[in-house]
Amino acid sequence: MSAQLKRSVGLLRICSTTIRKHFRRKNLEWSEDYFIQVLETSSHKYDIYWAILALRDCGTSKSVPALKAKIHYPMRDVMSTSILTIAHIAGAAESSFYGEALLDPKYPEKGYAMWAIRVAADQRAAEAVLSYFRKNMSKIRRGKLYNATLPDGLEYLQRYLETQPGVSEFFQQIDACWESLAEGERQEILKRVTYYCVRK
Repeated sequence: MSAQLKRSVGLLRICSTTIRKHFRRKNLEWSEDYFIQVLETSSHKYDIYWAILALRDCGTSKSVPALKAKIHYPMRDVMSTSILTIAHIAGAAESSFYGEALLDPKYPEKGYAMWAIRVAADQRAAEAVLSYFRKNMSKIRRGKLYNATLPDGLEYLQRYLETQPGVSEFFQQIDACWESLAEGERQEILKRVTYYCVRK
């Protein structure tokens, strides 16, 4: 489990009291089946939100279909926590799904999709990440991609610099527009991506 996912588990322990309080009048049973049923039957957005967080503690791959069904839920916190919970539960097994979410025009939480890719995905998400950045290259060159995907995406892609077609070329494109990137993004990239640390 990555350090980021471990931190999310720590946050869950803090939230568990809130989750128990939220469901106190709803015959709470702290189990995967209980929270899956909430996802499948409740029409209350905070039931959905807290059930998703609870599944980080008790969920298994059995929960993944119910979580995927909430990826387009009309509440941004549900959209973002559902993909992060899938990353926590399923890890690399859902690499293709994280890539699909990144490219899905109906899924606006691109930063969370890229976060899930960085912490959980294997090489199966690499082509989706490259496709996403190709589509947004004009924004990157103008320093106008504001959703924090670039540092996470570069950190993820550096694992496949020697093996995945297109990664080296993309890194060179970022080199070419380096000065256009926001200062905060450049600092994050320099901290996390070895390729740029040795060049800057």
